[in-house]
Amino acid sequence: MIKNYIITAVRELNKKKFYSIINMVGLAICLAISTLIILWVQDEKSFDTFHKDYEQIYTVNSILQNNDKEQVWPTSPAPLFKFAQQLPEVKNASRVNLEESATLVDDKKKQTYSDIDLVYVDQNFFSLFNFPLHAGSIENFQQDLAAILITQNLAKKLFGEESPIGKSIRKNNTTFIVRAILQDIPQNSSIRFDAVIPLTFYAKRFTENGGNGEWKTIDEDLGNFYFSNYIQINKNVDPAQVAAKISDYYKKAQKTEVTIQYRLAALKDIHLISPEGNQTARRTVQIFSVIAILLLIIGAVNYINLSTARSLERIKTIGIRKVIGASKKQLFFQFVIESVIIFSVALILAILLILLLIPSYNELAGKSLAFTLSNPEICIYLTCTLLGTLALSSIYPAIYLASFQPVQSLKGQSTQQDGTNRLRRALVIIQFSISIILIICTIVIRNQLSYMRKMDLGYAKDQVFTVPLSDEHIKHADAIISELRQSTSIAAASLSGFYSIMDYGNATGDINWPNKTKENQAIVGRATIDQNFIPLMGMKFVAGTNFTGLPSDSSSYIINETLAKQMGLKPPYIGAQMSLHEVPGKVIGVLKDFNFKSVKEKVGPIVLWTRQFKGTLYIKSNADHIPEAIKTIEKIYNTTPSERPFSYNFIDDQFDKIYKSENRTAFLFNLFAGVAIFISALGLFALSTYSAQIRIKEIGIRKVLGASVFGIVKLLSREFVILVFIAILIAAPIAYYLSISWLQTFAYKINLNVFTFILGSILSLSIALFTISLQAAKAALANPIHSLKDE
Repeated sequence: MIKNYIITAVRELNKKKFYSIINMVGLAICLAISTLIILWVQDEKSFDTFHKDYEQIYTVNSILQNNDKEQVWPTSPAPLFKFAQQLPEVKNASRVNLEESATLVDDKKKQTYSDIDLVYVDQNFFSLFNFPLHAGSIENFQQDLAAILITQNLAKKLFGEESPIGKSIRKNNTTFIVRAILQDIPQNSSIRFDAVIPLTFYAKRFTENGGNGEWKTIDEDLGNFYFSNYIQINKNVDPAQVAAKISDYYKKAQKTEVTIQYRLAALKDIHLISPEGNQTARRTVQIFSVIAILLLIIGAVNYINLSTARSLERIKTIGIRKVIGASKKQLFFQFVIESVIIFSVALILAILLILLLIPSYNELAGKSLAFTLSNPEICIYLTCTLLGTLALSSIYPAIYLASFQPVQSLKGQSTQQDGTNRLRRALVIIQFSISIILIICTIVIRNQLSYMRKMDLGYAKDQVFTVPLSDEHIKHADAIISELRQSTSIAAASLSGFYSIMDYGNATGDINWPNKTKENQAIVGRATIDQNFIPLMGMKFVAGTNFTGLPSDSSSYIINETLAKQMGLKPPYIGAQMSLHEVPGKVIGVLKDFNFKSVKEKVGPIVLWTRQFKGTLYIKSNADHIPEAIKTIEKIYNTTPSERPFSYNFIDDQFDKIYKSENRTAFLFNLFAGVAIFISALGLFALSTYSAQIRIKEIGIRKVLGASVFGIVKLLSREFVILVFIAILIAAPIAYYLSISWLQTFAYKINLNVFTFILGSILSLSIALFTISLQAAKAALANPIHSLKDE
């Protein structure tokens, strides 16, 4: 029996190759793209879950009150680790200090390796986190101050195929011995590093360098927020309770009135929820999950539409089979078998499509996703998806086709046209509502990203690049800048403490001014600059003047508008007294606000001064002389012996890097939206095909009586245009709500206007009209003799 069902189904599908191919391709695309989305979602939700006790691990975030606004740092002072270990609610704890872009030197090979992410950790780190060893041993790691652990990837980079165990590598003036090789850090880890050095080494160096004021050891230093403190709490313990105890300890240990609080952030949430609580990444994952489901629904809807649209062609066949004894049950299974065959072929095509697309998909998504049927989650997902979509899309058409009455069937009539017409119209409205929502949201995302690229940041970033300097170069900075000024390719050069003006996080609460109240707990950005920086960046003064480059600058400060307001200053501002780190001085200038952090945040207060360390060279090149400027600075850089190799970064590139995640998400969203719109157009094609079929004789009669092709196309299109307009009315408020919710994550954002919704509606209507017109024109151009000859 099953064999006969299959043979009959194959014959039927082969007879209507065009519709069969549309069904298979549509379902294959939906299955493939939704699976790729789920792979991305699965990866995003899997961050840090490879650690054994990840559900009980938290990081300690510092909450600083900046007037009425909370400022959250993902770091905290080192002594909190010691206190946390004493709490009965805490099972384990560890400290991590990250040094980005470190430089290692192989003296034997005389090679330098830069941009190494290095962490200082204590012994508990490897019992708290699961970063497995590949070779060697970490026994007595903290006692061996000359020990260094490196990852497999770094080992290959440093030593090639040689065994690195026991080999030496130098950092600054200290030579370390490789004691062990760690397996490469998983891509879904929020803790990333290339090398590990004992925290005892960092502690010893801290003390030898004089500590931090009255605090001579890292276990006493309550003033530096340089550490990531991780703690593992016992099950069923309230993290807020532990955080409150840590906050109380800090207040007592400081012995002064402080407003800093501490909050525990779950390790499993770090990747998707920012320290300040922004959940944009989590919402993106949720949105993509919904899109995957919608794609499957759209694929199922298309199958229903195409199956029922073809039903008129099969009415007589069904009637004959019923007359000769076929039961409703047999017909039902016949149509289900046809669906199973189509879905089986679609599944095979989907798997091939996934394997074909996944390399490019990984490049677009910035991931290393792997599709394998040995992944149990993917197997469960595909099985549930296939069975669910098959049930949704095949049962109704099978019941519908099997329920035709023989008499009406043999006459070529369906008794259920009205009900099925309403259903198909409703499905098309749903499909195009989804498409219109995606089109409008795509336009909003594109406009917001374009706005971010073009918005006035408060400085000019064109043709400006930065060069990080070593200690040796900083000693000769004045001579370097003087030599650079002689080059015709360089317009200006400056020395600054802004390691990244696009994402600068150095801040302090150690700032005072007359009449400052206890409630005014200012957390202020701080950066050192020379007198060339402000003109180089094209920053504008609201009042006052720039630094002079003279010794008198040591008691001068330049602040931005936001800090001036926070200090309660009134024009003309200049001469106001203030102190930074207990060094008194006066305000000599107020700058117009400029963005020194992500545009997702409002511009914060910042103070600029000329003392202390400045380690980044800013270069503005003359137009059309950028390559020459880079060669010039590289030549001058290399004249000073340094273990840090020359490197540079354009501010434009830094900007793109900071917003790379948003750009990738937007691109993927556009891609998925395009697929959804394409599949929806197939659904509309199915319904227009059905409409043309049931009115084929009417069209023939109208043509015989003199109706034009345009008139017939208009007649057939009118109904669908109404459906699209209904979809627009449904989609517009939903798209508005989703767009507003997404834009709320940006401090500086576009204003939604009616034009965005009009444009989205016009695009969707154009797609619909194009799809409908193809089938309508085909019906209108057909020879009426063929449709009327059997009358």
